[in-house]
Amino acid sequence: MALNFFTGKTSLKVKSDNPTGLINRLSKNNIPIQKISSKSGEINVSISYLRLRQFKEVCQKENCDILSVKSKGILPALCRYKLRYGIFAGILTSIILIFIFSNVILRIRITGGNSELNNEIRALLKQQNIDIGSFIPNIDLSKAESYMMLNSNNFSWITIRNNGATLIVDVLEKTKEPEMTKIRPVTNLIASHDGVITDVNVYIGKLQKVVGKKVKKGDVLVSGKYRAKAVDESKKDKAKLMLCHCKGEIYADYDEKITFEQNLKDEREIIVNNDKTRKYLTVFDIEIPISLGSKVTGNYIMTDSKSNFSFLGFKLPVGVSKKTYDKYYFEKVKLTKLEAKTKLKEKIKLYEKNFLKDKKIINKDTKVKVTKKKVTMTVTYKLNGNIAVEKELLTK
Repeated sequence: MALNFFTGKTSLKVKSDNPTGLINRLSKNNIPIQKISSKSGEINVSISYLRLRQFKEVCQKENCDILSVKSKGILPALCRYKLRYGIFAGILTSIILIFIFSNVILRIRITGGNSELNNEIRALLKQQNIDIGSFIPNIDLSKAESYMMLNSNNFSWITIRNNGATLIVDVLEKTKEPEMTKIRPVTNLIASHDGVITDVNVYIGKLQKVVGKKVKKGDVLVSGKYRAKAVDESKKDKAKLMLCHCKGEIYADYDEKITFEQNLKDEREIIVNNDKTRKYLTVFDIEIPISLGSKVTGNYIMTDSKSNFSFLGFKLPVGVSKKTYDKYYFEKVKLTKLEAKTKLKEKIKLYEKNFLKDKKIINKDTKVKVTKKKVTMTVTYKLNGNIAVEKELLTK
């Protein structure tokens, strides 16, 4: 029934001297008859509108007269206006305009923020080429959310979605954590290395080691448990017991030895960015390739982004999926001794940058050992830095 509504149904009244011959001719031409009746020498026939032309040709061959033709349905109605090109052009233009404006950002609405935060959000969107007039299917909304979270500390979470031509940004502003009163444990400051003290800065606690004093790893430098100074020296044992959380810096000259190794047989990862890109037309969960290229095989890091089309504010189950493949592989290399030494020097620089940036390097002695399999560099540093670390005290 639904098919007949779209393709159309035609009722005809035919006058024929040989009804049987007409019916046989229709059968030979594979023209299905939906309904047929005969009365007073006239034949009433119902057929599909799609077979009307064939039916008329058969009637002409059988010398039958077609007395009346009545067609119903969408297709017959459209065919009546087939020469009125302006109507179809207008309909087609309207559909194209609706489709375009349903998939282009015409408005950006931000909820949950204030004027200052809204300006920041719009600026972050523009950095990703997301603005009024942007084509929505080309926007990776999840990637845009991640970018904005990484590049701002002013909101707790953010979600981006679109409702037709409106891009909606929901944001929750980050609230400042209230200051909380913390009960600090009683601590000492102890030495992390053997060394000679060069400078002291004690803010809380009682200094135990003075400048120029040699200390060993684990020695108490600043005490968090001590007796207050008594006015009467004879009563110093009864002076008030002080308990505190020590604060301070104790600088000392000390030695530190680090060993770095580099094998002469090495393996490195090679990544080819954007090696392959494939686009697909997605209909529900079905992916139809729309870009040329063979099936991607091998070791790849794949990133997938999908954007659905919209029509009159409704998300359609049709869209475009873009998959980018970054090829990677491991390459075995044999290093020369010089190349191994260069790599070790890079490791040493990286170590100094990450772990010795708050220390002063007074002296550095490097010893190199070369074998058939690897190169080893042992670096002995003479450093000056803060050697005080906190150690909690158990108190009753």
